[in-house]
Amino acid sequence: MYLKQVELENFKSFGGKMTIPLVEGYIAVTGPNGSGKSNITDAIMFVLGPKSSKAIRAGRLTDLIFDGGKSKNRADHTKVSLIFDNTDRMISWDSDTVKLTRLVRFASDGENYNSYFYVNDQKSSMSEFDSLLTRARISADGYNMVQQGDVTRIVTMGNIERRRVVDSISGIASYDEDISKAANERQEAEMNLERISIVIGELERQLEQLEKDMESAKKYLESQRRMEMAKAQSVHRQLETAETDLEYTKEQIASHENEISDLRDKREELRKRIGELEGEIKDKEAEIEAQVGPEYRALKDKIESVKIAMATFADRMERASDDKSEQEEALNMANQMLAEAGKSVESCVREIEDNDIALKAKSGELKAAKAEAARISEEMSSKGGEHTELQERLVKIEKAIDEKGAAEHKISIDAATAATAEEEASRTLASLEEQANGVGFEIKDCEWSIKKAKEDAGPVSDVKTFTEKILAAKREESELEKQEADLNSAIQRISEEYNSLLAEKKVTERVSRGANAVMAVLEMRDKGALKGIHGTIMELGTVDPEYETALSIAAGGKMQAIVVDDDQVAADAIAVLKKGNLGRATFLPLNKMMDGKPRAKAIMSVKDSEGYAIDLVDFDEKYRSAFWYVFGDTLVVRNMDQGRRLMGGIRIVTMDGDLIEASGAMVGGAVSKQATLRFGTTSQSRLDTVSAELRAANESLDALRIKMRSLRDSIREMDNQMRSVNAGSMELQSKLGKLEAQLKELNDKRKRLTAEEGVKRDALSKAKEANLKAASELAKAASELEALRTERTAIRDRIAEIAPAEMQERIQRIRDSVYELTNQVSELTTEKATLAAEKSGHDSHLSSIKTEIVKINKKIELDSEAIQKASEENDKKRVELNALRIIETEMESGIKDLRDSKDALLESKIKAEGQRDNVSEKIETKTSFKLSLEAKVAITEESIRQLREEVSQIGFEVERPIPSEEELRRTIKSCESIMARMGQVNLRAIEDYDDRKARYDSLKADVERLNAQIMELNDLVASLNSEKKGLFMKSYEGIDGNFRKIYSELSGGGEAFMKLEDEEDPFQGGLEINAKPKNGKLLRLEALSGGEKSLTALAFIFAIQEHQPSPFYVLDEVDMFLDSVNAEMVATRIRKSAETAQFLQVSLRKVTLAMAQHLIGVMRQPNGYSKIIIQPDFEEVSRYESEALAQKQEAKEEEG
Repeated sequence: MYLKQVELENFKSFGGKMTIPLVEGYIAVTGPNGSGKSNITDAIMFVLGPKSSKAIRAGRLTDLIFDGGKSKNRADHTKVSLIFDNTDRMISWDSDTVKLTRLVRFASDGENYNSYFYVNDQKSSMSEFDSLLTRARISADGYNMVQQGDVTRIVTMGNIERRRVVDSISGIASYDEDISKAANERQEAEMNLERISIVIGELERQLEQLEKDMESAKKYLESQRRMEMAKAQSVHRQLETAETDLEYTKEQIASHENEISDLRDKREELRKRIGELEGEIKDKEAEIEAQVGPEYRALKDKIESVKIAMATFADRMERASDDKSEQEEALNMANQMLAEAGKSVESCVREIEDNDIALKAKSGELKAAKAEAARISEEMSSKGGEHTELQERLVKIEKAIDEKGAAEHKISIDAATAATAEEEASRTLASLEEQANGVGFEIKDCEWSIKKAKEDAGPVSDVKTFTEKILAAKREESELEKQEADLNSAIQRISEEYNSLLAEKKVTERVSRGANAVMAVLEMRDKGALKGIHGTIMELGTVDPEYETALSIAAGGKMQAIVVDDDQVAADAIAVLKKGNLGRATFLPLNKMMDGKPRAKAIMSVKDSEGYAIDLVDFDEKYRSAFWYVFGDTLVVRNMDQGRRLMGGIRIVTMDGDLIEASGAMVGGAVSKQATLRFGTTSQSRLDTVSAELRAANESLDALRIKMRSLRDSIREMDNQMRSVNAGSMELQSKLGKLEAQLKELNDKRKRLTAEEGVKRDALSKAKEANLKAASELAKAASELEALRTERTAIRDRIAEIAPAEMQERIQRIRDSVYELTNQVSELTTEKATLAAEKSGHDSHLSSIKTEIVKINKKIELDSEAIQKASEENDKKRVELNALRIIETEMESGIKDLRDSKDALLESKIKAEGQRDNVSEKIETKTSFKLSLEAKVAITEESIRQLREEVSQIGFEVERPIPSEEELRRTIKSCESIMARMGQVNLRAIEDYDDRKARYDSLKADVERLNAQIMELNDLVASLNSEKKGLFMKSYEGIDGNFRKIYSELSGGGEAFMKLEDEEDPFQGGLEINAKPKNGKLLRLEALSGGEKSLTALAFIFAIQEHQPSPFYVLDEVDMFLDSVNAEMVATRIRKSAETAQFLQVSLRKVTLAMAQHLIGVMRQPNGYSKIIIQPDFEEVSRYESEALAQKQEAKEEEG
């Protein structure tokens, strides 16, 4: 491929149309200064470099349009076409000839312009031009087009800029973009990770507190659930019992109805039989009376009267006997019930006794704890002042709390059942009634509106896309706002901790640096005025809090001994103290301090102690000799008794701070922790840590707010874009989105209302009335109690604040103990009350059974008396009957058969009458009992109806098997008691915990994702940097090799090479060019002479060209600063290279023109038009060089 022709039309100095034919090989373009020869290279650049950053020596594109020359008749457009031979298809266009045309035309306003591109006269675009040229290895930004000044630029540019030339040649720009993008993504990920880590830390603290509240809420809800379950089970049990009773009662009624019917039939039969017998008896009596006379009739009446009396007594005996049997059976059942009730009472008694034991024990512990609290109070009161006032007020508050607590406890028990019912209903039924009526109509209206909106919206895919993006962005914004709130909370908490630590540090410094000398030395160390100061013993060691007191006492004043490098540092410090009259201090020079070994007695005793004091301190081993000076072989023991067993010849310190010297001297008593020096600089290190956390949190908050601003800007931008896509459709789509969201909400609401409305409305209605009064009283009592407790807490906190540290610990311990024991005693007291109530119920039941047994025994006794009396009366009547029978026998001696017959009839009649009366009585009894059963059925059926309503309102599955009614009542009372004791419970804690836990888990997943992303980005950056370096070094080594060879050729045997300032990381340094002209010294490019600089720069350019070969090259006056020898060397080099590529060089140099294979001359005509001369006269064009040099000399003289 080569450029075979350039067609110009109104381009710069070329007015009208001009065609410049070109051939392969080395072509030189020449002409006088100002003739327009460089305009040819500008024309080529105009077409080949539509996106190039290189200038075409024009301010605006319209400056390229021919200005009219002398006539000033400016053209309205300019057009340049480059015609390439493309037989090798290097340009990816299926044609042997490719014509690339660019046209710039003035707009109608004469100021603005339009630019057009064509390929083989077909309309094209800038991007297509760029694509075709890139694939053909033609780049206006590269070095296949070298303009005026490019050589000078190579010479004057800095090393970094020169290295970037190699960057661009090696094609690593895309890597830079990818690396920069990955680095930015990594930085953003790290910032997000830091911010999320702070938020997670804050959430962890919130979750810790919420977890405690959640446990209380769960306990409350579990008690509530158990109570509701017990109530539901009780309702189910009552329903089952009622249904069983109803079924059994109906069976009894049916059985009684059958029995009554049978008895009525039997009574009717007996009535008929009695009537028949009466008739027969009358007949017999008439016969007897006819034979015997009227005396017999009177006797018979007497006998009949006695028989009737006997039958009456016999019936009385029989009924009394039956009743006695029934009463004896009832007595057996009552005795069984009595035994069962007795067992229940005994069980309650045992539980009450156990409760009394536990209550007595806990009450004793509570009494002791309160006594201890009272002693502490008295001790604090003895201090006088504010202590006394606070303590007196605390006593009054405690008494008031006890009184109010008892009242509140009683009210809470009364209100627990109703409060539970209303609480459950009110949680979900806040506005059901006013919402339910309109939901159905709203859904229909919303569905119609959605249908209409969809019809009006039409295709809205773009709007949907924007809507989804905006919704996603707003969700992200919402999450960021939550993170902002968490960060603000964290910053507030960390700030409070920082301020607290700062105050603590100042107090510690005042105590630990009390000695003026020590403080002065440490201040000089901190300011750098004294070198070699390590710090005090107390600064250099840290200890477990358990051993803090013992080790501080054991070290004593030596804790402020100052460790220094050597004795010279110590001497210098002492001199400074003397000079300033700053006091005295102990110095421990490490070069002189001697380490020691424990004495034999200490070695023998160490196994019976906590260990050597020195071993219980954590310090750098280089300070061991200094710490040996402080502690020696001092042993630490648990208490004074243990120390006394070991004392004698060894130094001992107890955990409480009592000290036993080796000499036997004993030092002890109360230890003030506030006045005791402490080991370690934990305050400062913690202060530094918290300070860093505070800075990180503030930085994260700032970064988060920047991100939020950016996100909100993006949301606004997307809103604007969405409106611009389809304003009308956007409005409809927005409306549709709102309607769909509204519809979903309404449907969800309807489902919720349907599920809950029926269940909750009745429950709420019933619970509200019962609970209103109790809730009001409970709220009032709880409020008063809470106010008292708050005041008590404030007083206790204030007492703790002004109390000594030791007293604070005692106060906190006894306060916790009293609180815990009070709760336990309260629970046991409530349990005792429940058990007492249960026992009272059992006692009442037992008493009623005993009363019933007395009544039954009384009835049995009366029945026995009735039987005895009836038997006696019956015996009397039998005697009387026997006497009458004797008389009757005498009177009936002649009518024995009639009498026997009549007696038999009479006996049958009496028997039948007795049977009839018995049947009638049974009918009456059973009818009465049936009526009572029917009344019971009605009552039971109503009870079942109510119970079924209650069952239908139970919104959960009832657990089975169902316990006994007594056990259910106990469970309900226990749950109500627990809930009442718990008081106000944060029931939202569970929901809040779940919400924050979900956020916590989500953020933890984000942390894992971000860590993985950072790792991947690190790997990607490392991989890209490796590949980037590989590509760069490949190009660098290739260009350097070419540069060495080409410079040697151009300089006639000189040497030159390229050198990276940082070979390990080329991109952190620049690129040096070093050259050694023939017979000259090795110098950097900047130190060479003018001509040598140009030659070296050209060698560098040719090296780049050879590394990245192109089908043709354009060189614009690159030899203008070379001397003749070097110009000839360059021309020779180009002539050689022209064997494989086309070179077009603009030059005035005679040697160059002589070396070129083809010449093109450019002349400027009088009318201002440039003119092309193909193969001009060599002698003519040769003088252009001398003319140019003369003009240059004149210009210098004029400047001088």
